Amino acid sequence: MATKQMKGLNSFIMDLRNSRDVEQENKRINLEINNIQSKFKHHYASNEVSTNTNSNGKDDISLSGYQKKKYICKLIYIYLLGYSEATNFGVREPLNLVASTVYSEKQTGYLALSILFKRSPTSSLKEHLNDLMDVMNGSLLRDLQSNNEDFNCLALHFISSNFNIDNERIDTEGSSKIHIVDDQDDNARQWLELTDLVFSFATSPIVAKHTRKKAVLALHVLFKLYPGVIISNSNWVPRILSLLEENEDLGLLTSSIPLIEFITTSISAKYAKSTMSSIARYLHRLLIEDACPKEYYYYSVPAPWLLVKLLSLVESLFLLVDEKTGNTVLTLTDLDSTTIGNLRSVISRSIQNSSQPVKGLPKKNSNSSILFQAVSLVIFLNASNEAVKGAVNALIYLLDSHETNTRYLSLDALIKLIGRGSISDVGNVFFTNEFNILIPKLFHLLSRDKDVSIKRKTLDLLYTLCNGSNYINIINGILEFYPHCEYSLKGEVAIKVAVLSEKYATESTWYVTTMLNLISQGTSAAASTSTNSHGSSTQIGNEVWERIVQIIVNNEELQAQSCKKIISLCNKSSGSNAVSENIIKVGGFVLGEYGHLIVNEKSDGDDDYSAESQFQILFSGYFRSSLSTRAMLLTSFLKFFEKYQDEPFIPDIIDLFEISTQSIDLEIQTRGFEYLKLCTADNSKELLSVVTRQFPVFEKKVSPLMSRIGNVERIVGRNRSSSFVNPHTIQQQKSAKSPSVTPPPASGLTVPPLNAPFKGVGQHRSVSTLSLPVTEEIDEDESNDDELVESRNQKTFEGEEDPFHDGVKEKVILSPNWYHGYHRMLQYDAGIFYENQFVKILYRIIKANSNIQYKFTIINNAAKTAGTNLTGFTILDLESSASKTDPNYLIQLGNQPEQTIADKTTFDVNIKIRNIVENDESPIITLSFNSGGSFNQLKLKFPVCFLRTLTSTNQIELEDFKKRWLQIGEQLPGPQGECISRTLTNYRCNSSNVVRLLARLGFNVVYSTPDNTEAGILVMGAGILHSQKSNYGVLVTIRSTDDVGKEFEIIVRCTGGGISEVINSSLREVLEGKF
Repeated sequence: MATKQMKGLNSFIMDLRNSRDVEQENKRINLEINNIQSKFKHHYASNEVSTNTNSNGKDDISLSGYQKKKYICKLIYIYLLGYSEATNFGVREPLNLVASTVYSEKQTGYLALSILFKRSPTSSLKEHLNDLMDVMNGSLLRDLQSNNEDFNCLALHFISSNFNIDNERIDTEGSSKIHIVDDQDDNARQWLELTDLVFSFATSPIVAKHTRKKAVLALHVLFKLYPGVIISNSNWVPRILSLLEENEDLGLLTSSIPLIEFITTSISAKYAKSTMSSIARYLHRLLIEDACPKEYYYYSVPAPWLLVKLLSLVESLFLLVDEKTGNTVLTLTDLDSTTIGNLRSVISRSIQNSSQPVKGLPKKNSNSSILFQAVSLVIFLNASNEAVKGAVNALIYLLDSHETNTRYLSLDALIKLIGRGSISDVGNVFFTNEFNILIPKLFHLLSRDKDVSIKRKTLDLLYTLCNGSNYINIINGILEFYPHCEYSLKGEVAIKVAVLSEKYATESTWYVTTMLNLISQGTSAAASTSTNSHGSSTQIGNEVWERIVQIIVNNEELQAQSCKKIISLCNKSSGSNAVSENIIKVGGFVLGEYGHLIVNEKSDGDDDYSAESQFQILFSGYFRSSLSTRAMLLTSFLKFFEKYQDEPFIPDIIDLFEISTQSIDLEIQTRGFEYLKLCTADNSKELLSVVTRQFPVFEKKVSPLMSRIGNVERIVGRNRSSSFVNPHTIQQQKSAKSPSVTPPPASGLTVPPLNAPFKGVGQHRSVSTLSLPVTEEIDEDESNDDELVESRNQKTFEGEEDPFHDGVKEKVILSPNWYHGYHRMLQYDAGIFYENQFVKILYRIIKANSNIQYKFTIINNAAKTAGTNLTGFTILDLESSASKTDPNYLIQLGNQPEQTIADKTTFDVNIKIRNIVENDESPIITLSFNSGGSFNQLKLKFPVCFLRTLTSTNQIELEDFKKRWLQIGEQLPGPQGECISRTLTNYRCNSSNVVRLLARLGFNVVYSTPDNTEAGILVMGAGILHSQKSNYGVLVTIRSTDDVGKEFEIIVRCTGGGISEVINSSLREVLEGKF
């Protein structure tokens, strides 16, 4: 529909553009604002008296919709020119346009409110958003409830644009964790009603796709403002996650990914596993099966934007860490083989595609972008060395690209790939050829690339590549680059060299030489004084030279050696008048403290170690240094005065102190005055010795350098953490802060180590291992595979029964009629587990001692009744009720069912019984699917009990049974070995019924009375219970206590203490059936 031109607006804009100066522009704007105000004033006045006017409208002077729109557009233009105060009056008018039934007028009204309704400088973000909600709530609800899709879209667009807190510049880290709305707020009901409407748009199958896209984005915005909604309505989560199964419109799936990532990483990790399976299936479908709609191909690449977003979400789930335990929420052992296989094939195909020659830059860039995101997952999937090698080679190849962005992203991907794995460790010679190619190429980028960001990223990669075998070459190469690098990079280079030198140093001489060579290349003292008389070198931060001083102080063997090296460096630089100020700082401290250790030594070269020479080195640099360095040197000269009172330079020190008392700098003046008094006052020797006593050993455990090296750790993401929203603390308006980054291992010499010393091969030892006492040693011997699997399953929530809800467990509501299948599975190895009008679930149990496999078959009942397929079939959750710290059984999903079920599909659940399983520890499986547009969810419990591990014994006679019965009674008397109970069945039984029941369960029936005997029913059976830790013998006697066969006494004896009660309870439930 053609848009009607606003001639008045065009004329107004031309007048402003033709203004000669600001004064004329202001005059024209003020004239127009007065005109707009008068028009709106008359309009409202006419509306108030409209009831008294002639019905034919001759006296009606109200504005038409076109005129309102024109004047409001003028206000918007004035506001955009910077005259925000002049448009304060124009908020009421857009509200009237929003209420219009004409699309163009409503659109203009929403646009004007988005621009003109600005945040007051004195109001908080929460107050601003609540005010906006109060103003717009009625209009938004009215348009969302309208049957006009265009109006729906305008309202959704307004919500996404104006309530998005990420658009605000908030100084708090992690703006997505700020809770603007709480349940106790006065307008919480308005937010809830609005969110409920938007949720219905996002999940309804009958809403148009383009409207659902906008609704999903708006819902993400509202959840960030009010996360309590999704917590209190947990049943919403499966319906939102079902958007991952959207096959028809990839645009809707692309819009849904930020919302799904927010829920799985910030609200609840409960569905992380099922989300990962859905993503892996979709990635495989797009990239491997090439099942992508034609309109989403980009230069023959299937939906590259969607692929990158999905791969990024996979990375986020793998990096997800629980802040309470510090453990990874999702590990490879939590995933089924189908999911792992899908992810590995996707990564392999991504590497393969990027390695092939491609014509055309767009397709090449698409393949490269997918590769960059895919290789970041290689380490998480325990890929083979061949796969990692292929990824490394593909990325190395891209480093030669002419595109700056491609080179940058290649470096970033290599940092993730190498930093997350162990491929840079000493002893892994598999990648030697790759590193021999990569490292020279990186130094070539450092020296030749013109882009500073490429050089910075190259330094990060070199830092990640450095290990105990190549650290000397890498550090020396960086030092060669240092004098020629850009000024903005010098500080970062110095930090990295300092950290790497300390981390991998195995020989003290090399460390001291390297570090002093580094700081000697900094800004000269003269240059520093000319640029900033109150500061120090801006190239190398104070953290570097301070760390060198710490290590020298804490290592006696370095003290004399450091003094000699400092004198040598200063003598070499003195001729060119370019002594680094950092060298002067270190020299002032070290020579003042330990210069006396080398006074009587002779140099092998031209250096003079005498006290006079040391003093002259520092004295010559004094007047070329900054004021802060001069204050340090005054303290050094005071120590020289105390140690060398007979030397000829002592008068020079006194004169310097006297001159310093006249300094304009307060610190220098104070020190000069105090030191002069100490040197000249009578009886001050004792006080002087106290003031100049030797510096104590540093006790700080963390290097200050690590606060400057965190960029690499952030890229690698090893310690990335995501705060989960706690429903019991959501009222607190605090942004959750990520835990501080754990520093990488460093030697620290005798300074306490930053983490752990480098563990090399052979006799390679860190300096710190030679000088530090061993404080703790952890034995991580994992001797068998079962214990390894167990530890991996435990580590996610170690020590936490319910880490996301503070121990509060909600009562699970199971699907109707779930118990029929549960009770059937207690005694039968195959049958119907669950059935309704949509689906039938069959099961089959395969037992192998302590290992139990449940094979489920899903049959589509809807195909018979309605002729529809089941789509989006997903296992949302497979939750064990066993303890998290020491589970009695381990549960793992064997494979995923098919997403679309036309007829039937299957999946397996594998159980390992580790210990005695209590009867209330059975797992719950949550399934979701769509049928004919309706969303369905099933929560079903299936039995995992110790009784199901029962196998029959060899054929034994009744006498042997009685003998073993008595032996158990003697060895485990009382409740430990025996449990007796009575039960009432729902039906009459005879002896054959009981015999068949025990045989089905796995007992070897030793004795049974004949049917229809007056003596009643008596059945005896024996069997063996299996667990990974031990096997137990069990004997059971079932005797009727009435004449009709409905009341029974169950007696169980077992060779394991306390097991008889568990088995007795299971038998009682089998007989009773709690329907």
